[in-house]
Amino acid sequence: RDDLFAETPPLEAKRLLFSRAATQLPDGRFRKLLFIDAKKAHLNPKCEQDVYIELPVECGAPKGMCGKLNYLLYGFRKAAAAWEALYASYFESVGFERGNTCGVVFRHPGRDISLAVHGDDFTFCGLEEDLVWIRDLMKSWFDIKIRAMLGPDAHDDKEVVILGRIVKYHDWGISYEADPRHRRLLMERFGFDEGSKGL
Repeated sequence: RDDLFAETPPLEAKRLLFSRAATQLPDGRFRKLLFIDAKKAHLNPKCEQDVYIELPVECGAPKGMCGKLNYLLYGFRKAAAAWEALYASYFESVGFERGNTCGVVFRHPGRDISLAVHGDDFTFCGLEEDLVWIRDLMKSWFDIKIRAMLGPDAHDDKEVVILGRIVKYHDWGISYEADPRHRRLLMERFGFDEGSKGL
């Protein structure tokens, strides 16, 4: 259903951001990568309909009393679509344009910032001054966690784990690989070990 659908960017969108960050600009500078998580993302959109819930016992409400939602709860069917609409409206209000084929990929033509959003994970690519600008705006919109700002300068982060993948910034470029913990967890789950025969 269109009213419940929330997009997910293809992994190629992230790879494009990494490629842009690894490409030297004509003035000799490099763009950087900024990784931000929005905390409790699906609790941000207001509930636009009359939705009532049974109150938990620990509320101490009288029998027969129910609660009316002001904001959507995590896990509600419309929460993901409402979250996407909310953050997109904020980005568009400050000059970002949404992608035509993927509505969770954005760019800011005036500031040369590109962005891909995967649920509550935001990956930006741009010059440091522009990334600081959007970081500060996001702090005013949502409760966020700055995961990392990867770049070539000494004060920049050099590694981050995002969506189960390790992104590292090297002097020769950017590497992107699966988190080895996932391999280990899968092997444990299925009872394999290092002596198991591969197929």
